[in-house]
Amino acid sequence: MNGAQAAGCLPVAEVALNVPLRRSFDYLIPQSLRGRVPVGGRVRVPFGHRQQVLGYCVGLKSDSDVPAGKLREIVQSLDGEPIFTERMLQLARWMADYYCCSYGEALHAAVPAAVHSGRKHRRSSVVNLAMPASEARAFADQLFERSPAQSKLLRTLVLMGGKAQARELMASASASRSTLNALRKKGVVEIRLEAVEKEEPLDLAPLSAEPLQQPHVLTDEQRRAYDLVVRRIERGQFDIVLLHGVTSSGKTEVYMQVIAEVVRRGKQAIVLVPEISLTPQTVRCFQSRFRRLAVLHSRLTESERRRYWHLIRAGEADVVIGARSAIFAPVPSLGLLVIDEEHENSFKQEDVPRYHARDVGVMRARLDNAPVVLGSATPSLESYYNSLSGNYSAATLRRRIGGWPLPPVEIVDMRHEWAGRGRPRVISSRLDACMRESLSAGHQVILFVNRRGFAPFVQCPRCGYVLKCPRCEITLNYHAGINLVMCHYCGLEQRPPRRCPDCALEGIRYAGTGTERVETAVRELFPDTVALRMDSDTMKTRHAHERTLEEFRLGRAGVLVGTQMIAKGLDFPNVTTVGVVNADVALHLPDFRSRERTFQLLAQVAGRAGRGPAGGRVIVQTFRPNDPSIQAAARYSYEQFAEQELEARRHLNYPPFGHMARIIARGTSLAPIQRYMNELTAQLRRLCGQLGDGSHVLGPALAPVARIKRRYRYHTMLKCPSAASLHKVLEEVTDLLKGPAGVKVIVDVDPLSML
Repeated sequence: MNGAQAAGCLPVAEVALNVPLRRSFDYLIPQSLRGRVPVGGRVRVPFGHRQQVLGYCVGLKSDSDVPAGKLREIVQSLDGEPIFTERMLQLARWMADYYCCSYGEALHAAVPAAVHSGRKHRRSSVVNLAMPASEARAFADQLFERSPAQSKLLRTLVLMGGKAQARELMASASASRSTLNALRKKGVVEIRLEAVEKEEPLDLAPLSAEPLQQPHVLTDEQRRAYDLVVRRIERGQFDIVLLHGVTSSGKTEVYMQVIAEVVRRGKQAIVLVPEISLTPQTVRCFQSRFRRLAVLHSRLTESERRRYWHLIRAGEADVVIGARSAIFAPVPSLGLLVIDEEHENSFKQEDVPRYHARDVGVMRARLDNAPVVLGSATPSLESYYNSLSGNYSAATLRRRIGGWPLPPVEIVDMRHEWAGRGRPRVISSRLDACMRESLSAGHQVILFVNRRGFAPFVQCPRCGYVLKCPRCEITLNYHAGINLVMCHYCGLEQRPPRRCPDCALEGIRYAGTGTERVETAVRELFPDTVALRMDSDTMKTRHAHERTLEEFRLGRAGVLVGTQMIAKGLDFPNVTTVGVVNADVALHLPDFRSRERTFQLLAQVAGRAGRGPAGGRVIVQTFRPNDPSIQAAARYSYEQFAEQELEARRHLNYPPFGHMARIIARGTSLAPIQRYMNELTAQLRRLCGQLGDGSHVLGPALAPVARIKRRYRYHTMLKCPSAASLHKVLEEVTDLLKGPAGVKVIVDVDPLSML
């Protein structure tokens, strides 16, 4: 639709709605709104039995297939000018087609909620503790048996420092307004409206008073990577460059110098990072070179997200840094897209639309004729294979900056590490000795544990009974600090049993290792050392990531214990020992990517050591010391690992040698799910047979996690040699994918999780 049409008086608007219907709807533009409904703007329209819903005008036309008497009218036009450019509309249309969602759902994902609503909060509900924190914790314990939800909300408020905005508190505790009001009536908390700080005008003030730093002199490897990307910028040429560089090899310096060239040409750059925990460090680094910097991630308030979005749209930010959703940042002229740690699973959205930010970014850059840089020390096998086959350009950084060698990796066989009473040690004798040596020299230690809580499961040592969630097919995780077992899927909390529910034995055992148990072990072994813990239990408040990392950076703690949020990207030169407490966790998952994830995690966390003149070492604790992925990670042999893993996938037609879609059906009754999935799978098999290109179907079967929140889950897997074949089959069963009454169907194209 051209500008003349948008500004004219065409009487019918094509509107995309945020509903799971893969079609748009025609609405009559009333005389009062003629010429005031731009293509790419928001509108309010009646829909179904609801009075008004938010929609997006995606086209204007002179007539409709719907009889004039049945056309409903647009109620309100919210924008004087489009909030979506023609290219963003194209991108959303591609997302809808590729990820099997509606056009409106794709558009809705591209704009922050605060921009959708147009709200400008001047006053906000703030919750304060009405008693000292120690009394509140005791009251929460007393309250638990009667109301676990109120107990959890109160404990969360204590963790958040005793004061929080009501919206943020309820989201963190997964609580309702009625739960919050119940605590207010008990006199435990106070709720009052407080004035929100007035928004700054649309001007990006310098985020730092420090003078801008000069760029570093590039090494020969960095210079070759820089030249490769800059040539594409000079030509205005779309291309994908895989920057494969070992940890601490200077990938970020290449990013910044290339971005400086983009900014010099009057364009903007988007930098995606996978973890919120990386954002403060990345922002600090880019602040040293660029003043006009904007940040987009989920820990911002609605007001901050809206303000940054408008600043970016106005062209007042040269560089946008953020997590997954920042791929939709409305920069006026995209000159470069950088995706750091491109292999990370967190770039995949698990809700509708189930997009992957890397792949959406590639399509966006293609539409804008901008180059893409994918950076990683452990690229995804899909990206690595694309570089081998010539679909991507490639640059390699094999040496660390400063000449520091990669730290040696020692593998500790935990089958030989036993503490008293027949239990394995949490921290092996070798890791213990290395930690003592580092700490006594004034250096620091990082311990990586890929499980939060104290113990991942609770088991009876006599009959073997394992405590499971009554609503989900998953073990309950014990959290010692609050003396609760929790389900990390549905949020259920309850007191741990004193006796085995099956055989009544007293002394049920807390088995496995989580971050809380490791933190406890560190405090027992090193009572004079300050230990910090970073996981989703301790990082609930807005600035918790920044505060914790800053404490560690300043040397106020000797040991940092954490989950994946500390495994990559962090740069602490004083860390000389890194310990991987249990390297086997991902290997046990029923997923064809389990070995790849294990290799990536181990190689990434190993890279946190030896980044300074004192050197470093890595201790990997495992019960499977001979596993190929663990052995390859210990040798930093990415190419060797990739060659073996790619060969295995080639035989099974797994990505990157084929394309997949996972279809999940869930509901409260198992029989209708089974009937539906049998019918769907039969249709898929028939269609694959008609294609005759090797496309086939796996399943149906119960999902590995067979029940979540009392809903059973069945899945089937569609595997095709090409994306075209995959989408042809899915298009043929579009109506069937709506599912019968009581059965919700999820289509996940290019799935990353098989659970």
